[in-house]
Amino acid sequence: MDIKKPLTATNLAVHQHLNCDLYIHNVYNKVLPDLKTRPASPSELAKAHFKRGNDWESVLYSWLDDEQLLLKVPAVPLQADSLLENILADERDHFFITGLCFWPPQAQLNDRFLQVGAEPLNFGLAKPDLIEIKRTKEGIQWRVIDAKASKHVKTSHHVQIYFYTLCLSHILHAPFYWAAASAGIWLPPREGFQTAPPSIADIKSISISLLAPAVDAFIFQELPQVLSLPIEDVNWHYNPLCRGCRYEPDCKSRAVKEKRIGIMPNISIDDAKILKSLLRVAQPSPHLTDIEDLHEIIDSPARLDQIANMSPTILKKAKQILLLPKKKKGILESPVVEAALRQKVQVVSRRNYTCPGREDVAVVVSLVNDPSSSNNGGDYFCVTIHSDVVSPPSSFCCPATDFIAKLAALIRSIISDRYTCQFYIWNSPEQLQAHIINAALEPGDNNDNDIRLCIGALAEGASLLQTTFQPLLLSGALLNFLAKGKQTKSEYKACLERLGLPTDGTIEVLRKRVNAEVQRIQEEARARSSGEERRKEIGQLPRVVPLKKEIERQLALPTPGYWDLPECVSVLLPAEGSCSTDDEILTAYKNFDRVGLDIMLLRRNRLIYSVLKEFRKSVVQASTRLVFVNKAKVLSANIMDLCKQPHIRKLFFMQQFEVLAKLTALWRSRIDGCPDAPTLKYCGTTQGFHGPEYIFNLLSGEVDAPAADKEYAFYDKLLVLDAGKPIDGDTNYEDLPVETLFDDLGVSGLMFPLNRWTMPAWEQQNPMVQRELFVADVRNVYAKGTHKTKVVLQIWPGGKLNTTLKVGDVYRLSPRLVDFNTSKILSTLFENDLQWESEGALWADEDSEDDLHHDIPFLQLIAAPNSFGKIQDAKKYVKTEAGIQKLFRDLKDLGNGIAGSLVLKSSQHKAAQRILSNRLSVIWGPPGTL
Repeated sequence: MDIKKPLTATNLAVHQHLNCDLYIHNVYNKVLPDLKTRPASPSELAKAHFKRGNDWESVLYSWLDDEQLLLKVPAVPLQADSLLENILADERDHFFITGLCFWPPQAQLNDRFLQVGAEPLNFGLAKPDLIEIKRTKEGIQWRVIDAKASKHVKTSHHVQIYFYTLCLSHILHAPFYWAAASAGIWLPPREGFQTAPPSIADIKSISISLLAPAVDAFIFQELPQVLSLPIEDVNWHYNPLCRGCRYEPDCKSRAVKEKRIGIMPNISIDDAKILKSLLRVAQPSPHLTDIEDLHEIIDSPARLDQIANMSPTILKKAKQILLLPKKKKGILESPVVEAALRQKVQVVSRRNYTCPGREDVAVVVSLVNDPSSSNNGGDYFCVTIHSDVVSPPSSFCCPATDFIAKLAALIRSIISDRYTCQFYIWNSPEQLQAHIINAALEPGDNNDNDIRLCIGALAEGASLLQTTFQPLLLSGALLNFLAKGKQTKSEYKACLERLGLPTDGTIEVLRKRVNAEVQRIQEEARARSSGEERRKEIGQLPRVVPLKKEIERQLALPTPGYWDLPECVSVLLPAEGSCSTDDEILTAYKNFDRVGLDIMLLRRNRLIYSVLKEFRKSVVQASTRLVFVNKAKVLSANIMDLCKQPHIRKLFFMQQFEVLAKLTALWRSRIDGCPDAPTLKYCGTTQGFHGPEYIFNLLSGEVDAPAADKEYAFYDKLLVLDAGKPIDGDTNYEDLPVETLFDDLGVSGLMFPLNRWTMPAWEQQNPMVQRELFVADVRNVYAKGTHKTKVVLQIWPGGKLNTTLKVGDVYRLSPRLVDFNTSKILSTLFENDLQWESEGALWADEDSEDDLHHDIPFLQLIAAPNSFGKIQDAKKYVKTEAGIQKLFRDLKDLGNGIAGSLVLKSSQHKAAQRILSNRLSVIWGPPGTL
């Protein structure tokens, strides 16, 4: 019998992280990676992650030691009796043990395997990071704590701590020990463990009873089955998670040789399961590989129709993975399958709204992020400027401390020239934006004006704030401000200061200045809404374009498993030679090789720009229609920080970005013609209570039935003919889905049907929208017959329906944004902030919690909710209310029906008593619920 390698808790955790049976099979059976392809040493990136984990453990142990909460024991295998001696010798009631290690109780574990009829597995030495000890009346309570330098708890962490707990439960048993009901993962502070101390509150606990069923089944049933299989029958899939695994080179070559699903890039494990299910349903040929089989299936409309009847959900998901058009009939072709089969780049036929077709100036940003450092937003930066039409400013490389100042200077120079500009990063624009935001939140040497400029130019959603919400807010809020009668001079000055206007002069001068600014803002808002500018600001061009994501959407590269910039350069620009890897760049940074680092980063940025140009060229040459819909815009950074009070400022921005998130979600669904929208077949018209109602058969998708007590028609849907056709006239938006041209914000706060006062807002919509798009309200959904669902709609505008709707035509139904509250909420917040500042003079010399709210009720509710506690006469009011209710009940008993209707229900009575007892009460729905 072959001697197997004992498994450790770490092996189990890695198996869960990779989700790979082949990994654990190789480890247990002592399969060694091919020495020819195995790296001589761990990568610099792996070393950095390992160092970060060690640093976190070191910081945590030092903090526990300083807090008198640490007990160190010798790193020798645990004996329960000797551990008990150490614990009893310690007088503390609560502490943590480190250095503990033990051999798993193999005999007891073998019994568990045999109980389920499985072959026992061997396990190696276990080394949990910490054991938490608490003295109780019942004895010594213990629980496992593992320190992880991650941002979030992962499934692999849970498997590891459960295995430790399982083993220790057989070693540390009654009557001296008893296990806690949970185990925990100790994460670093959110601010970073280099800047903030650890906290017991950062221990993320999980109930052992919740973990037990799933992890027991994995260890004692699934694992033995996997490890007993011949290697050729073990389930595995080459995918992006394989990066860094010691067996990756062997799996990559095997995937290529056998033409497995894994030779298509970026196919996740869940995606691979869907494609495997598709192959099973289609009954694949034993003589074909996975890729060849997928090609044959896609090439046969009859087989696809058969699969659609047998497993429509699987086919729908598979089409999405393989980038197949969802509504096209006839012979299809998958770009990702063909790229893997032909070993040539394939273009995905879809429009692109998120990468501009051209720009005057392209700015490429690369950053070096050392995982072992505390700076999540990047440690070193390289910025290059590229242009074929102007002489660009100089490029620069610099550490994080100098980045904001240099970036702000670059932005100012670009803004002053008024050229169209687009920023690009290879991947993860969140890191760049995180660095700018961290600079704003943390005290440092950066100039506030530089930070504000960078946020205004590069923060996602800033363009929406500049062009849409702030004009609406300012015109509305300032008009309300001016309409409230006589204002104090301090209020006028506070308002003007936020607008960036002079605050000198008499009160009459200040009032006229505010009036003039209101008129200017209203004129600008009207000018924007008269064209397409505002619509183009929503959900289209991001401030920083992640080029890798754009290429993934538009090109299928013949690269197995996954690809990054070096692989992309080798495929799209083979004549350029090799590109430095992230690991080579990090090595130069860690070795303080500034010259070598700058050379690599500058070349990397040049290659990114070359890839951008080749990407555009490849897509445009392969398409017969307009693909890159948008052009870059002139860079702008005019964003006003309108509110000063910290709580109001947060609410102010969160309210705006909440709407931005809704718009972005709508926009993404519209990019490709709302492929997931329900489709309806028009049947005819009937006369309803509120006017004509239009009846449709539901062909695909789902339509929610309206609420039974619905009183108003919000017309929250868009109805469009589900057939692409070119746009008439000289527009540049050839054959675009009409929904993409719809400006939600222009009509989001209006009631439909529109009247003569609100109709101008509709007339500002794109001409194609006015011709071909309807807003609709779902009035009823009901079943008729065995397989038919009817949908009844009210539709606006109704005047052109008789010439537009035709029986038998198919339409798609998608949502639109309905929002009556945002401008009102923002105006109210702005007014509260002005009031807070104007009241501030009265609190200038006081240092108390009241300085946060200045007795403004809304702020007081946030900053000091306890101040709205019991009132002095509460008992008297409650007693009076009880007497009134008793009177009504007595009258009701005497047959007085009017009095009976005034008797409160128990929940209403409770709410009334709460209102009478407190200065402020919040009553949540349903009515009367506190």
